[in-house]
Amino acid sequence: MTTYVGTQNGRAIHSTQDCGNAWIDSNKVTPAAALATTDVIVALQVPAGVKLEMLRYYNGDFDTGTTLAVNIGYRTRLPGGTATSLTYFASASTVMRAATTAWQELVFEPVKFDEPVEIVFIPSAAATGVTGTPSLFVQGMGAMVGIS
Repeated sequence: MTTYVGTQNGRAIHSTQDCGNAWIDSNKVTPAAALATTDVIVALQVPAGVKLEMLRYYNGDFDTGTTLAVNIGYRTRLPGGTATSLTYFASASTVMRAATTAWQELVFEPVKFDEPVEIVFIPSAAATGVTGTPSLFVQGMGAMVGIS
């Protein structure tokens, strides 16, 4: 299993805007090979206490064929954590088969995280192949509401 992470990892978590009550961050992930069902793309790390209200992305062409499908969800970053829903945002989505040139905004009910999580893209069907090294660009935004 290969886990692909991007430029967000290692950066300090920060709040901005709205008197420090908003959270916004972005990431770029560039997998080194065609995606397999054993791979995980860690698209974004979200700190505990955030109510995630917006998640959007755009991507390069991740499949030379028409087989790639991905589940988009979240998973806990804590060893004993329970906040995991691997298909919360999408199940078996085919959007990464071809490049997108505009932001793709996911529609979901805002979700509050009481523990730190990773937003993950996990292939449910492997890519036929890949040409070059396409990237996934992700932005997330939410409110810092605290842990309950």
